Amino acid sequence: MSYAIPTNELTLGDIKGYKERCLAAGITRAKAKGIAAVDEELVWREMLPSFDLGALVLAGSGYALNYYVTPAAAAAGAWASPFGLAAAIDPLLPVGRVAVFYKVYDADANPQTTAVRFLLAAATTKANFFIQCLLDNKLEPEAWFSEPVVYDPQDTVNIDFYGRAATAGGGEELGFGCFIIERVGAVIS
Repeated sequence: MSYAIPTNELTLGDIKGYKERCLAAGITRAKAKGIAAVDEELVWREMLPSFDLGALVLAGSGYALNYYVTPAAAAAGAWASPFGLAAAIDPLLPVGRVAVFYKVYDADANPQTTAVRFLLAAATTKANFFIQCLLDNKLEPEAWFSEPVVYDPQDTVNIDFYGRAATAGGGEELGFGCFIIERVGAVIS
């Protein structure tokens, strides 16, 4: 199981090495899923929330606008979706894409988020991170995952956050570092 690491405990070399390991994990998974036979047939890029998580994100919310902001008044003492959706309609990762989540960040001055969890649909928890102590006392607004959280094509990407209080009227700037690995030509040639 993975754990969260604050950025100020990592060197630049640690971060570069970690990103390389995350990309390698995603490339290995993409080849295992038949997206490509060799590395040269694949490209990677940072995830775009709306494009890669699909049209089911709440219209007008930050994620639908390719901006990591949760819905307002969400998650007061409960798990909630940063997409603004019920668990029954969490985004489905498109065919031909592998998602590799490697960090979480909360850019709010007074973060309400205390934890994030990654589930496969509503049944299986892939990872769970308590981040309050890392982000409330922050030198940096982000925490890295010791192991990447990988989703396969057609997986239901169910990400929840837990708030100690309701998010502010404009939502909370809660986002994720995530690589998308896909076949050359799908988005990037």
